[in-house]
Amino acid sequence: MNRLLLQAIIILLPLTAYAKYEFLLHKTYPQRYKAIDSCFYYNTKLRTDRQAFFKEIKTLENEANAASDNELVGEARLLSIAFNSASEQGDYKRAEKEVHQLLQYAQQYKLTQIEIRCRQFAGRYYMEKAGRYIEAIDEFLTSYYLMQHISVDDFPTKKEHLYEVAHAYYNFGDFESAKRYMMEAQKTPMPGNAGMQDDKNKIRTYINLENTLGLLYRNEQKYDSAIQCFRTVYNLAVAQKDSAWMGGSTGNIGITYYLQKQYSKAIPLLVYDIDCSIKYGEWNNAANSLIKLTDIYLQQHNMSIAKMLIDSSLRLLSNKAIVEPAQHLQYLYPIMAKYYDEVGNTKLAYNYLDSARIANEYMDKKKNAMALAHEEHRLQLLAHQAEMQKHEDDKQFQLLRRNAIIVAVVLLAGLIIVFVNGRRKYYMQKTKLAEAEKQMAEDELNNAQTQLEDFRKSIYDKNELIEKIRLEVENNQPAVSENLQQTNNEVLTQLMQSILLTDEQWEQFRGNFEKVHSGFLMRLREKLPDLTPAETRYIALAKLKLSNKEMAAMLGVSMQGVRNYRYRLRKKFNLPEEGDIEDLINAI
Repeated sequence: MNRLLLQAIIILLPLTAYAKYEFLLHKTYPQRYKAIDSCFYYNTKLRTDRQAFFKEIKTLENEANAASDNELVGEARLLSIAFNSASEQGDYKRAEKEVHQLLQYAQQYKLTQIEIRCRQFAGRYYMEKAGRYIEAIDEFLTSYYLMQHISVDDFPTKKEHLYEVAHAYYNFGDFESAKRYMMEAQKTPMPGNAGMQDDKNKIRTYINLENTLGLLYRNEQKYDSAIQCFRTVYNLAVAQKDSAWMGGSTGNIGITYYLQKQYSKAIPLLVYDIDCSIKYGEWNNAANSLIKLTDIYLQQHNMSIAKMLIDSSLRLLSNKAIVEPAQHLQYLYPIMAKYYDEVGNTKLAYNYLDSARIANEYMDKKKNAMALAHEEHRLQLLAHQAEMQKHEDDKQFQLLRRNAIIVAVVLLAGLIIVFVNGRRKYYMQKTKLAEAEKQMAEDELNNAQTQLEDFRKSIYDKNELIEKIRLEVENNQPAVSENLQQTNNEVLTQLMQSILLTDEQWEQFRGNFEKVHSGFLMRLREKLPDLTPAETRYIALAKLKLSNKEMAAMLGVSMQGVRNYRYRLRKKFNLPEEGDIEDLINAI
């Protein structure tokens, strides 16, 4: 018996007497977060050695498990997620699986701060590595709501994580929300009223957030405030000997000068940023500054340098590290169209204008989808809050009613007050939900109106371009060869065919048309059930007040064909000769 006891003591001795991370066991997050930062998150030497890093966090997890320290187990697993989701040596596919497992673990043991940080690591991975913006915003928004229920005393890095929410919304393109979260973060104190810039481990986070604030000011055209922020970033980067941020902040100052058309100041700053960004693998920064530099030289009519920079931009955007090339191509293609128009290649100019439109539509569609998903998620949260409030009110009501049996007179007034307040809160939540749904409907209508206007303008621009090319062909016809005449005619034919309204385009057009002119097509079918599809399309285009020439091009008929439509419709509407068909269409 004594021998068995001695063996047990020998086995357990290494786990107790020689625990490497004993100083972290059974501490609260405020008590140990700085030690974890120093040992792991900001231990550059350890993080560059994948094998050594995972060996250490496995040791940490084993010691935490042996001591039944559930929160420290969560910290060890969070370190694995941080490495796999952000490091160049990380296993991105494994990171997503680890996130789902840790979220379940954190919710099981009510580890709120672990859940907040896990969701933010997931959000950064979805946004920066996977390009899944909707899921990214969902994670950041959920982390924000969790932070509303935890104090700075219990979560001393709350300020930093509120800044991360603001930064995510900036990347999402929602600048208004980004600034709102940024202001909330600035008002949130740190333990001991310290500043992030005073913590050597947080200085780069502070640099990033100061840079985001500068970008927000620049978006609002507050250029002096933006430059002040970017210069603060540059000075901090110099103090830290951080060449990547020195280049990035310099480039942001250069872009600010570019936006103010101060090109002589902008050029050397942009060139410096491009060199630094390429050197340190900041490909999106490099592409952004390179496109701005290209535009400057094109506006200065330096065509040789502009062409060289266009080619460099295209090569850079072929880099697989750039997750969303369309984000940059929507700005590069119009510059290329302008370049080819300047050098006399009208066909290529038109092609790049069309490519720019496609890139813009793609990014708009993606932004609209993200905005819609964000709004739907917000509505779900409002509905959930309303339901939780109602459930809480019902529990309060039951508790007060039971107590009222014992002390009916004393608690009757309290019961009424709680019940009324609870119902008021519940109906306030319902009102907010209804207002949010109304706002989403208005946003959909505005988007449809914008797309219809873009559609009309696109047709107008293409017709103008066709007329311009047609006149050039007719004026130069005697002086050009038969082969060149044939090429010009082919270009004209292709341009005219691009305006034709296909069935697929008609379906997309009809969806937007119905949102703006709700019920119009249904009322038209009720009034004239024997209308042909072509006549229906003619009436819809007439409703948008397109000219006969524009309608003829889109319907693929001659001007006489359009007049035939009008003649047949007069007969179907039983209109006299002096009757105006447009007035009748507007009255439907």
